[in-house]
Amino acid sequence: MSQAIKICPICQARNHRGTDVCVNCGAGIGQVEPSIEASASRAQPKQYNFRRGETDLAEASLRRRGQLLSACLILILVVCLASAGGILLLGRLLVESNPAPVVIVVAPTRMGGPTVTPGPPTASFTPSPAPTQIPSKTPTPAPCLREVRAGDSLIGIILACGHQDLAIMPTVMALNGISDEAIIRAGQLIRVPPPTPTIDPFATIAPTATPAADSAAAESALALLAFDPFAPTATPTLIPGLMWHTVRSGESMISIAIQYETDAKGLSDLNPEIEFSLCDFSAAFGGPECTVQLSANQLVRVPAPTPTQTAIPTATGSETPTPTATATFNAPLLQDPPEQTFFAAEEQVTLRWVGTGRLNESERYRITVTAEDKSVAYSADTRELFFILPSQWRATDGERLKFIWQVSVVDAESGAVQHASGERSFVWQGVGTGS
Repeated sequence: MSQAIKICPICQARNHRGTDVCVNCGAGIGQVEPSIEASASRAQPKQYNFRRGETDLAEASLRRRGQLLSACLILILVVCLASAGGILLLGRLLVESNPAPVVIVVAPTRMGGPTVTPGPPTASFTPSPAPTQIPSKTPTPAPCLREVRAGDSLIGIILACGHQDLAIMPTVMALNGISDEAIIRAGQLIRVPPPTPTIDPFATIAPTATPAADSAAAESALALLAFDPFAPTATPTLIPGLMWHTVRSGESMISIAIQYETDAKGLSDLNPEIEFSLCDFSAAFGGPECTVQLSANQLVRVPAPTPTQTAIPTATGSETPTPTATATFNAPLLQDPPEQTFFAAEEQVTLRWVGTGRLNESERYRITVTAEDKSVAYSADTRELFFILPSQWRATDGERLKFIWQVSVVDAESGAVQHASGERSFVWQGVGTGS
């Protein structure tokens, strides 16, 4: 089927036969005569020039070229894989066709020779080893359990459980879940690990009562003496002039020294395993800063009293019975801090004193702390020989307060004050800022 069209003489564009203006370049084509054109089915294939752009209108012409390029890449990849597989297979075949050589080791043939027949052994002296004693199994001590009572402190409980220093303090706090050593409540059960036993260089060997043990000990001593003639022999008792003193609850170094008529230097020389901290031995009782930690049931060497022989008078029947002497309790002796000591706001104030006797079950030490201007006054009871002042007792307005403190012995049941010490003072810086 054919149709009439107008062909623009300028751009050769085809236009409708009834138009007078070219739709492509705008030229006038009114004078152009329409011409007959064959149908699109018999039209010549259009030649497209890619250099003119607009490739999106002829993308179908690129499909064959892309397919050809993809096929070439796939072919190259297959060839490479086949080559690599062939090289690996060839190498494996070469290794299997050439096995590793086997080395055969032939032992050399030894010629026969003269043999040596050992003669009888030569007698030699073999020293016998020194006899050793098998240590006996000691049971593991159980931890010390103490229930906190009113006025108790964590330091006093640790010392009461037998410890000589406060190195165990962090362990006790972690074991009982305590964050502040000054905050413990009455009725709380404190668990303290037992102290590590130390070897006493002056310890005595207790004689055994059984004949078999005595015989074994004698044989062991004879064997040790035969092995080493210069071996020292153990002393079964203390040296003459000394005796053991068992420390009771509430006793101190000063009270023991007064009881046995000695001084701090004498007790320190007799007990080198006990630490006499900050002691001035030029003073009878070590000075005000002397600190000696003692615990209940601890053994302390003391000079034994010299026995005096007195003539026994003949009874006549008219004698007056002598009254039994009773122990006297004097006023406590203030020890620390010294007079007019200054404490900063963040410092902890610990008051220490020395008791001159043993407290009864109903007796307590009462600590009285009063401001010099009488503005505040505090008091607390304890059975220890020290007391840590609570942080709430210091001033909160940033001012320095001078406190007067005193220790007395009171009866917990009646509240009567029986013995009172002298007075001392210290200055404690307050927290906060003044108005």
